[in-house]
Amino acid sequence: MKKLLNRSQVFFALIFAFILYLLWQMAKPMIGSIIFGCILAGVFFPMNLKIERKFKLKRSHSSVITCLMMVILVLCPLVFISINVSKEAVGLYQKIISGLDHKEVNDFFFGQGTFATFVQSLSSYLPIEIELLEIKNKLLEILKGASGSILSSVNSIVGNFLGFIFDLIIMLIVAFGLLVEGDYLKKYIFDLSPLPDDQEQMILNKFNQMNYVTLVCNGIGGVIQGVLAGVALWFCGISSVVLWTVLMIVLAFIPLVGISIVTIPASLYLLLTGSVGEGIFLFLFTSIVSLVVENWFKPKFIGDRIKIDATFVLLTIIGGMSVFGMAGIFYGPIVGILFLTIVEIYHKSYV
Repeated sequence: MKKLLNRSQVFFALIFAFILYLLWQMAKPMIGSIIFGCILAGVFFPMNLKIERKFKLKRSHSSVITCLMMVILVLCPLVFISINVSKEAVGLYQKIISGLDHKEVNDFFFGQGTFATFVQSLSSYLPIEIELLEIKNKLLEILKGASGSILSSVNSIVGNFLGFIFDLIIMLIVAFGLLVEGDYLKKYIFDLSPLPDDQEQMILNKFNQMNYVTLVCNGIGGVIQGVLAGVALWFCGISSVVLWTVLMIVLAFIPLVGISIVTIPASLYLLLTGSVGEGIFLFLFTSIVSLVVENWFKPKFIGDRIKIDATFVLLTIIGGMSVFGMAGIFYGPIVGILFLTIVEIYHKSYV
């Protein structure tokens, strides 16, 4: 009897593993949409509960309203931005080249200007020879690859429009299912898990809190910084404002660096090309906006939800982007906070 039982267990384990493998193969093409559906459901779930209780609706009806709000607040702007960025990304590389080839800019960095002279004098104290022309060619190669990647990524979304719509539909289906059956699914997973309920709830809370901080708090902060900096770029005469605004909104998710990757070179370009007032204005205005958002708005908005070191978040974002691409901006911090939560649980309960 014991031998038969062991064979049954082995057979069951093999069947279960095979079914899991098949499920993974089926879900793999949609895994990004499924994950973002889970993230959106976690972020919008409190709103869904408020709608349900305030208007005394069924859970399914409130979930429909919440999904419509997802479409209006997240998905429709995403489609509009993708189309406009695709238009502006076409000439991005040529515009950057023309900016670097401007006489004052080229002389400052690669000729006899202040920066070039400093680099050349520095090379005399180092055991290596610094070739400014080689640096320029390498920089142009990087910029060409970056602009090409932006163009191909955006065009793949816009060009494969049916696939894009399919991914959005899958995302909404997952979000709707979790909003409707979230409580039942949570209880079912908690019953299957060997961990105590309080530890499972702690992991789930940290996951939802990190989603809220990443998507809502950082998202709103990024939009504020990106849009205001984009208006400043337009005021100063910089072209491709929509593209730079979208790029700055994305960069604002990255702590310690943020929109300065765009605004500092833009300010320097304006100074070198003779637009001194515009350059100073752009630098001061965007710096003040970043300081206010990062040091007042975000801490006030986030409150006591998540206390996590900015350097750790930066490393998780960089690591996440190296593995998952642009989606790593969201996945990286989530993986990082789950790791810290599990370590905290282990330290408190099992050491």
